[in-house]
Amino acid sequence: MNNKINMLLDVSIPIGVQLGQTKMSIRELLNLKKGSIVRLNRMAGEPIDIFLSKKLVAKGEVTVVDDKLSVRIGQLYGEQERFKHL
Repeated sequence: MNNKINMLLDVSIPIGVQLGQTKMSIRELLNLKKGSIVRLNRMAGEPIDIFLSKKLVAKGEVTVVDDKLSVRIGQLYGEQERFKHL
């Protein structure tokens, strides 16, 4: 059994980070250009959602490390908690 688990430890899975959402008309979308601002449904500083294979698994905050955007995990959801947020 342990060997089967060890085989899975190096499998890559997609991780997604969602800053927020919005709706736009096609006209607004076509009018976007460099420097355009898209307003999202979240306030600055509010925790962001972290997904594994499209399932919410954590909340975090955007940080900068070595001039690159990163995410600091703030709250991990267990299986029961995770389903409350879906």
